[in-house]
Amino acid sequence: MNTYKDVLLNRLHTTINHKNEIENDCIKFLSYDITIEPKIVQIEKKNSILCTVYFYVKAPLFENVFFESSSSIASDEYKAIELSSDNFVYCSLQGILDFLSGIHHHEIEASILGNKKIFTVCESPMLGLGNIENKEDFYDDYVGFDEKNGYSSFLWNAIYKEVPFILSNNRVSFIKTYGAKMPNGDIVVECTINNIQNKTLENCVQNEIIKWDNNGEFFSIKQFFFILQSDTTYMKYPYTKEEIEYFVIEYVLEFEKLNFNYSLFINNVKDIIKDCNIREEIINFIPEICAEYAFKDVIFDDRADVNVGNNHYNILKTQFTSYKYIEDALIDGFSNKIFKKESFNELVHLSNSYNIIYEAMQNNHNIKMNDIFVSITFNFTDEYQFI
Repeated sequence: MNTYKDVLLNRLHTTINHKNEIENDCIKFLSYDITIEPKIVQIEKKNSILCTVYFYVKAPLFENVFFESSSSIASDEYKAIELSSDNFVYCSLQGILDFLSGIHHHEIEASILGNKKIFTVCESPMLGLGNIENKEDFYDDYVGFDEKNGYSSFLWNAIYKEVPFILSNNRVSFIKTYGAKMPNGDIVVECTINNIQNKTLENCVQNEIIKWDNNGEFFSIKQFFFILQSDTTYMKYPYTKEEIEYFVIEYVLEFEKLNFNYSLFINNVKDIIKDCNIREEIINFIPEICAEYAFKDVIFDDRADVNVGNNHYNILKTQFTSYKYIEDALIDGFSNKIFKKESFNELVHLSNSYNIIYEAMQNNHNIKMNDIFVSITFNFTDEYQFI
């Protein structure tokens, strides 16, 4: 009898319209250098069967692993597994294959700290589930082709104005958009860029889904956007995640070695991290990241004001390539007890966020943490160059 994993792998193998083989519990393409690793993470048996499958896709062009979670409900386990597989194949995977074959539907320009960036966008097919009144009119209104904008879907129309302001310097970025309206009118949205939640995109999608008339029935829609930065503007980030982790560890250990004497530490850190660009990023980011973890109930702005010499910008923190790497390195360092416990508090006290929160509490002793909003500024020298 086939195991659940066998059913999933065989379904992928037979429904993918490209030559592939099953190898080490993965699907490997023969015509593309693509590997799909599927994992069944949930099979819940109630009145019907709920199945959730995670899909991890690797390709040489991708700097990050593409991740998708696909869920389905069916009358038995095998049917639920097959539906989850099909939803992945006919939506996100088809988008990946179109993208890698060179198809694109849009061109956009962005500016990150004054650096011009050019991108092309490939849309995946849309996946709609459930019922919505006048569904045909819905698709006619929001999916089509015109001479000015080319192919344009409902979900792209909902988010495209915000996309230039959230893209980073990645060669490839993945945007996921999902919206659902429940029978009682409740709305659920999920939007991510490179697997990180993005509230701006979620607000855009929610504002469109509010308009749906689902006539008291469930309806959902999902689509992916695969974004490629032009060779003319792309600059490869000079450090790997592992190298950033090494810099972070050396930074914190040196801070501890000097008994948290910040003035002395700042003079010494140039010898620890010689690259001024990553050094300035680490100095700016580490205290603020620690503060966000220290005050989990406080509302922190996803965007930051950035001063580079006399130039002023406002961008998402995650548009800095190193930001997430530094965050992950700090979490690992404290979780694995590489750093002392007291180092965390010392770093928090160096942050601008701590000063903002402290001042808010001093001015209003009755204020609640979730009433405090923190927006911070990062300061860089004239020598700093964004990559």
